[in-house]
Amino acid sequence: MERTADNLRPLFDYDAERPPAIEIAGTDVSVSDLTYQSAPDRGVRAYLVAPAEVDRSKRSAAILFLHPGLGSRATFLAEAVALAGMGAASLLVDAPWAADTAAAWGQAVTDPEEAVREHNRTVIDLRRGIDLLVAQPGVDPDRIGFVGHSVGALFGAVLAGVDRRLAAAVLMAGTGRFADVAAVNLPDLRGERLEHYRRTLAELDPAVWVGRAAPTPLFFQAALRDEFFTEEQAREFFEQASEPKSLEWYDAGHFLDEAARRDRIAWLAGVLSLERSR
Repeated sequence: MERTADNLRPLFDYDAERPPAIEIAGTDVSVSDLTYQSAPDRGVRAYLVAPAEVDRSKRSAAILFLHPGLGSRATFLAEAVALAGMGAASLLVDAPWAADTAAAWGQAVTDPEEAVREHNRTVIDLRRGIDLLVAQPGVDPDRIGFVGHSVGALFGAVLAGVDRRLAAAVLMAGTGRFADVAAVNLPDLRGERLEHYRRTLAELDPAVWVGRAAPTPLFFQAALRDEFFTEEQAREFFEQASEPKSLEWYDAGHFLDEAARRDRIAWLAGVLSLERSR
């Protein structure tokens, strides 16, 4: 018999009267899709991830996540769910370089003066994100953490030096200068133009602010096979930071690996007193 769509259709039949069996592993988690205003004309899209059932007798830690380039607020979603299982709430923001806005952001920051203005606004976005986390019922304002990857780590370093509310910060595969990121992403930015860019952003650079993060503990994660930043840049970024700080190297590329994920969850659990048993 000729095999046609009509006579093959029964291959996909199933018992529609039988309800699907559902097995839930771990802790129920609530994920809210929201936009918060960091300025009257500036909205920030984010996911707020938290345990579905909150023990009102306890105060919980909270973590702000900032993704790398080519990422979005969904980049750390699985990690935030795991942390919710340990009792923590998380806010995962869409940075201006998120996948669907990256082109416009890249055009804007080609000009160094506009880059300064845009980077300042991004730090304020993050500070307002901390405001949102602190306002959540049951969140302990003294146990606010941060995780940032690549360019997200650069902004995290500035945030740690500016906002005293951070109790812990993980800085993944970063560098101490915004011009290093520009050099990777703007191939025409060379010579004197690159030096002008570097000078214009120098006061805003992570290298300046990460040295002012104390007493916030800092955990640096660096890649031995990073495709974008050199080992020297990663070491210099770490050396410019204030104490207490620690650095771990991973035999991985820029986006790191599962071992790095396990290490930062364990580090956050220790510093923020998360519920390790879950």
